[in-house]
Amino acid sequence: MSNDAANTIAFTIEELTVGGAEKMLVAMANDIAAMGWQVHLVCLREAGELASELDSRIIVTVLNKKTGPDIGLLARLNKCLTDINPICVNSHLCVANTWTRAALAISSIPVVATEHSRDTWKPNYYRKIDWLLSFRTAALVAVSRDTADFYENTIGVNGKLIHVINNGVDTQVYANGSGRKLRDEWLGTDPEHTDKPAEQRVLLGTVGRMITAKNHQRLIDSLYHLVKDEALQHIQLKLVFVGDGPEREAVTAYVAERALENYIVFTGTRHDIPDVLEAFDVFVLSSDREGHPLTALEAQAAGTSVVLTNAGGSADAIAYEGDNAGGELVERSDVALAAALKKVVLDPQLRQRRATFGQKHALENFDKRHMVARYVSLFESVSR
Repeated sequence: MSNDAANTIAFTIEELTVGGAEKMLVAMANDIAAMGWQVHLVCLREAGELASELDSRIIVTVLNKKTGPDIGLLARLNKCLTDINPICVNSHLCVANTWTRAALAISSIPVVATEHSRDTWKPNYYRKIDWLLSFRTAALVAVSRDTADFYENTIGVNGKLIHVINNGVDTQVYANGSGRKLRDEWLGTDPEHTDKPAEQRVLLGTVGRMITAKNHQRLIDSLYHLVKDEALQHIQLKLVFVGDGPEREAVTAYVAERALENYIVFTGTRHDIPDVLEAFDVFVLSSDREGHPLTALEAQAAGTSVVLTNAGGSADAIAYEGDNAGGELVERSDVALAAALKKVVLDPQLRQRRATFGQKHALENFDKRHMVARYVSLFESVSR
């Protein structure tokens, strides 16, 4: 890659809050800056907490978008991006995808819009706007085949504009986590269980924002089934929730309603996720909606098997090759999730086979360098 100053790229996003899409964008921006590009990151509302993780060479601009309609933002965003004069702009998530394409509607600057999930929540007028703005889109990146199908078949975007680029993670960072201390802390020193062999002390866990789309109540219900299952009475089970968000209070109340306080640990937000994921025996997502979940990729890179509900792009986030898999995809029900978890709880050899294969596959296929290379190639192909 040339270090020529002409290699200037601009990214737009509403704000860099803690979330999978935001983490992915920060990682990509840092890597492209390290390749010698001049990288600008434009936050429409505010910078957000993840801005502190950006490479110091990245220029951050905040446009202070007002809540709700902010017609003045169109002029501010147009001027900002025109002054930057990048080879193209890559926008992320609904707000930035909408405002960026609208602001550059009569500009010659190409826009690559990245959609991170099957946005079934969008009302008809939003879908119509997405369709209209697709005519001002140089390319639309979908992070999974499921997301691509939604935008082509439901929104009506021309399939020739759509490129599927799966998310990637820094696999080496997650492969080098050490979770022994956390595992001991979370499983505890209950005299009733400390004399059990390691394979009978099982730590389940999930990482992510506590929002309705994650359906944490489904995971709690599945744990309830496991706790009440006679075939699992010899197993010590613990479930760890890592993360925070607007549903935290509701999730905590539901745990109490199910009388599962002794089986669940809430940690809040943590920044030692490689160690966290390595500590788990099984990583679980009980979501209703996912784009291409980074945490599932990270868990497999950490050497942890996964069980995911079939929620949008989750199918693209499990390592598969022939009869080998890094985990299991199940229907979106507490009964199906409990059945899949029971199988791996009772079979430590199955857990280990999945973990070993999943880690090998993740290191070879899920690394962010593949994602970044595909984005850079796309940016150059649409550039003026």
